[in-house]
Amino acid sequence: MEDKFWLAKIVNDSNDTIHNKARPKLTIEAQVTYMRDVKGIKFNIVSEQQAAAFLSENNYYFKLKAFCKNYSKFSQGENAGKYFNVDFAYLQELSTLDMYLREIVLNFSLDIEHFLKVHLLKNISDNKDEDGYAIVEEFLFCHPEVSEGIQRKSKDSYCEDLIEKYKDRFPIWAFVEVLSFGDLINFCDTYYRKYPSKSIHVGTLRIVKFLRNAAAHNNCLINNLADHSGSHFTQNRMANSFVATIDGISAKSRTKKMGNRSVHDFVVMLCCFNSVVTSSGIKKHKIQRLKDLLDKRFVLHKDYFTDNAVLRSNYEFVKKIVDKMAETCV
Repeated sequence: MEDKFWLAKIVNDSNDTIHNKARPKLTIEAQVTYMRDVKGIKFNIVSEQQAAAFLSENNYYFKLKAFCKNYSKFSQGENAGKYFNVDFAYLQELSTLDMYLREIVLNFSLDIEHFLKVHLLKNISDNKDEDGYAIVEEFLFCHPEVSEGIQRKSKDSYCEDLIEKYKDRFPIWAFVEVLSFGDLINFCDTYYRKYPSKSIHVGTLRIVKFLRNAAAHNNCLINNLADHSGSHFTQNRMANSFVATIDGISAKSRTKKMGNRSVHDFVVMLCCFNSVVTSSGIKKHKIQRLKDLLDKRFVLHKDYFTDNAVLRSNYEFVKKIVDKMAETCV
């Protein structure tokens, strides 16, 4: 009865003041009804019963609804405020594709982190002005919070023995093993400010970390591809320069697509991967895996998105970039 009361209140409220109030809790069944009656979401491909089961066992309404941002709403008439041509199956499919993308981001980020350490340790090993200890002490002096974080890890992590052994004075080859990705990037910032390198771009690495953290916390990556307000962040020069070399992508298209934060950061990650990873075998394998994902799984239900220019054009944009990388990465 409580669900019916609140649903009736939401459905009958014809203005937007309800959106400024606390929303009531709804059961799974009531969420399906709300999607159908208030948001205009259809259940032609997936039944309401199947949708309820999906929301109970596979995902939840708040996350699934986020993908509605890729769709337009009726601006007037009896359907004002409802989504135009959205079936629950479309949102379900987008949530699945988003999961695959998050897996790719995490996988590529791990390789970037590993090869960043390889590159850093080689640079320090070849640097006659560094003994592997002084730069660590310099960094910890400027970042005492890192020492505190390492001490916390000494009690409940797989690095306990390592931290205990080197707690009084860390050499760089042990130090990189106990750093988070963010702290590793900050260390690189300290080192490469002192000993500049053209091949390491700390700003690019910070973008990768931002995307990696989003994926690690299960934040949606493709829930707002219609947003091209790139003015609120600085676009990466390396990524833009690479995209500019790809046939079939106009300057106008590049500017628009790279104005979306998710697309921009994903392309930056790919460029960083191509730049930092020095194993040609790993690069070819991972890029091919991503290409296969785009060529096969992403088009499994392409009929769902035939009429959605936002989703279709962003897919085509990223696919051209991945195809180019598959041809050229060595």
